[in-house]
Amino acid sequence: MTASPALPPGRLRCWLLVRSHPLPAVFLIAVVVRLINVSLLESDNAFFAEWDAYGYWFASANLAKPDLFWPTLVSMTDRMPLYPLLLAAVRSVFGDLPRTVALIQAAIDAGTCTLIAALGALISPLTGLIAGMIAAASATLIVLSSQILTDTVSLFFFTAMLLAGTRFLLSPSVWLAGLAGLAGGLALLTRPAIAPLLIAAVPVIFVVANMRWRKMARALAASMVFAAAATAPVAPVLLRNAAQFGSIALTEQSGEHLAFWIVPLVAQRAWGIPYETSVERMQELYRQRLAERGLSEESNPFLRASIKVEVAREAMARLPPAAFVESWLEGMAVNLAAPALLADPRVRALPKPSFYGTPGASLWQRMRIYFFEQPGLYQALLAIGLAAMLPYLVLEAIGFYQLARLQPWAAVFAGALLAYFLLLSGPVASPKYRLPMEPVLIVLAAIPLARLGEGKRGAPQAI
Repeated sequence: MTASPALPPGRLRCWLLVRSHPLPAVFLIAVVVRLINVSLLESDNAFFAEWDAYGYWFASANLAKPDLFWPTLVSMTDRMPLYPLLLAAVRSVFGDLPRTVALIQAAIDAGTCTLIAALGALISPLTGLIAGMIAAASATLIVLSSQILTDTVSLFFFTAMLLAGTRFLLSPSVWLAGLAGLAGGLALLTRPAIAPLLIAAVPVIFVVANMRWRKMARALAASMVFAAAATAPVAPVLLRNAAQFGSIALTEQSGEHLAFWIVPLVAQRAWGIPYETSVERMQELYRQRLAERGLSEESNPFLRASIKVEVAREAMARLPPAAFVESWLEGMAVNLAAPALLADPRVRALPKPSFYGTPGASLWQRMRIYFFEQPGLYQALLAIGLAAMLPYLVLEAIGFYQLARLQPWAAVFAGALLAYFLLLSGPVASPKYRLPMEPVLIVLAAIPLARLGEGKRGAPQAI
C-alpha cells in the first residue's frame, strides 16, 4: 500500500518513512512526547501525585544503602520488589533525582508503545501503525509514565507477554512459550495481580500447542517451559514468604484491599454511608480483632492480612448482593471512561473535593453533587475529559465487533482479558486501573480506523 500522491512532497516523504519503518517511528514519536511532558513538570513533587509513590521512593532509599539493602529486601511484604530495586539502582547511579526516573520511564513507555504497535501489526500493518500512534499519544500512558509508580514497568513486561503469547497462539514454539512466561514473570515481579492470568495461561498453552502439533509430550513441554519461566522471577519471593512468614501469598495487599476499599465502597453504594466513615469503622474492627488475638502491628504481616480478610468477609456477608453488582458495574464504567487527566499532577493539584468522600449512594448521585454542588476548574476539566473519551470508547466497541467477525478467538481472548481487569478493580476506580487494559483497548480502537484507511483496498488480513 502506498501513500496518497495528493500529499505535499515533504509530508509524503515523512509518511513513506513512517510506513517503511513503523516500529522505530512509533518509538521515536512516543519518547519525544513523553520527554516533553516530563520537561513541563516543574517540581519534584509533580512525580509524586499518587500516595503510593512515596512508599516506593522511601523503600528505594533504603535499598540504595549497602548496609540496609538486605534487611529492607527481606522485610518487603507490602509490594513486589522489582520496581523498588530499579529505583534503588537509579538512585545509586544518578542520586536522588525523581526526574531521572521519569526520563528512564519515558523510554520504557515508548518501548511499550512499540510493542503495542507490533501487537496490532499481527492484525494488519496499518492497524499496527495506527495502534502505535494512538499509544504514543495516549494520555493515560503519558501521564502515568511520569509518576513514581510500578505501572510503567509492569505494563512494559505485560505487553511483551501479550505479544509473545499472541505470536505463540498463531505459531506455537517452545521458545515463544518461554519468552511469554519470562515476560509475564517479570510483570508479576512488579504487580501481583498478574498471577491468575499466568496460572490460566498454562492450560491454554498446552491445549493450543497440542491442537497445532498433535504431540502431547511437546505441548506439555511448552506449557512447563512457560510455567517455569513465569515462576523463576518470583521464586525468591515465594520461598522467602513460605520460610519466614509461613505464607504462599506474594504480598499482604489482599487484606488491605478488601477491608479498606471494597467493603467501604460497597457499603456506600448499599446504604449511602460515607466512605471515610466505613474505613474508620473497619480499622476499629481490625484493631479489636488484632488485640483479641494478642497480636500487634509488628506481628507477621501475612497473619495481619488474614485478619483483615476475615473482618472484611464478615462485613461483606452483611451487605446486600445487589450492592456488589451495582458497585462493580459503576466501577467498571468509571475505569473504562475516566480520563487520564485526573491523574496528571498539575490537575490533581487543583482545589477539589474527594469523590470517594462525596455523599450519595449511586454513582449518578455522587456525580451530580460532585459536578453541580461544588463546581470548580477541576470539575470542568473532568467534564471535558469525559467528553473526549466518548469517541475513543465508540472506536473500541466498533473494533471489538470487527475483531469478533474477523477472528472470533482473538475477540474471546481480548474480552476475557478486559473482563478480568474490570472485575479485579471492581468499585475501586481510577484511570491507572485502566492501564493494564490499554494495549488491548488501543488495538481495538485502531482496527476501525485501519479498516477506514484501507478503504477500497480491502479489510485487514485476519491474524
